[in-house]
Amino acid sequence: MSTRLGIIGGGQLARMMLPVCLNWDQDVAVLDQDNSVCRPFCQDFRIGDFKKADDISKLLADCETVTMDLEGINLEGLKKLEEKGVKVAPSSEVIGLIQNKYKQKQFFSEHQIPTANYKMVNEVTKELSPGFLKLPTGGYDGKGVQSFNGNLNELPPSFQKDVMWEERVDLALELSVLVVRNSFGETRSYETTEMVFDPELNLIKYTLFPARVTPEIESKAQTLAKKIMEEIKGVGVLAVEMFLTNSGELLVNELAPRPHNSGHHTIETCRTSQFENHIRGVLGHPLGSCERSYFGLTFNLIGESDGDTTYEGIDELFANTGVQPHLYGKKECRVGRKMGHVTITGNTYGELLSLYERLHQKIKVKGVKDVVTL
Repeated sequence: MSTRLGIIGGGQLARMMLPVCLNWDQDVAVLDQDNSVCRPFCQDFRIGDFKKADDISKLLADCETVTMDLEGINLEGLKKLEEKGVKVAPSSEVIGLIQNKYKQKQFFSEHQIPTANYKMVNEVTKELSPGFLKLPTGGYDGKGVQSFNGNLNELPPSFQKDVMWEERVDLALELSVLVVRNSFGETRSYETTEMVFDPELNLIKYTLFPARVTPEIESKAQTLAKKIMEEIKGVGVLAVEMFLTNSGELLVNELAPRPHNSGHHTIETCRTSQFENHIRGVLGHPLGSCERSYFGLTFNLIGESDGDTTYEGIDELFANTGVQPHLYGKKECRVGRKMGHVTITGNTYGELLSLYERLHQKIKVKGVKDVVTL
């Protein structure tokens, strides 16, 4: 490969992009802090702060193409790269849209994309209808969202003013469609994934692929996701998260312009993983097949305590055919932190769910603190 690819952010998503780059002898530079999980695996690692415009624009100016493994980065830095002729994929315009949940909702309304009712609220009062309150910017991995039932005393100060209110909908399923597009407009998509959430952490508990939906719902979900990708002219992977209501209506919830937790299973379940297709898309290569090879269930490994990371029960996973652990290499474990994931492949939903029920509580990720003895 003759071009240099820059990746902003050195977390687990970037780490899962690196094997693709290695297989293709792709010149790649990663920008993040010194303790990034990517650093041991990337020869060209550049220490910097992706929340600082100058770090982005100066440290990655020698790259022909720049992508990212998260959207919470400095927008002005991306714009400066574009001004220098660097191809930013997805573009600063797309990232600017994604960084603001209210702007996303406005985009849906303007383009006739069905979504739950919403409005900006200058000050929350007890008269506000029950629903969800969302910080317009800054929230990620379930953070920045607060359930509201009319009790002001339960609201943290940050959710009492200048928040977006969203109607609570009667949910049957939460779904995600991953669409990938290259810079020449070629577009492909994976079958819909079903997401089951942990109600306490507001993180994905596990995903099922393909989703247990009718052919009609599958077709509607695919059409919606591709329409959004075309409207924003995205490049790389776009995860389109949706609600399926009990009345059979599909409502688009949020967008993520990068590889997504709901697509981790594609490493094992599909002809081409979301990570390979993301790299293909941003570099302008023809896209790989999104065809399914197996049914898949993926569950997150979440930190249970604070301290130095330790794993328990890994051998339980290795002892089972079709069970693949992915440990992210995070040395510091924290309660609620994503530390890895496990994908189970098979040929039926029953097979997947049976293995999940048997295995998911046997593997633990815990933090151990140094004990000082006198």
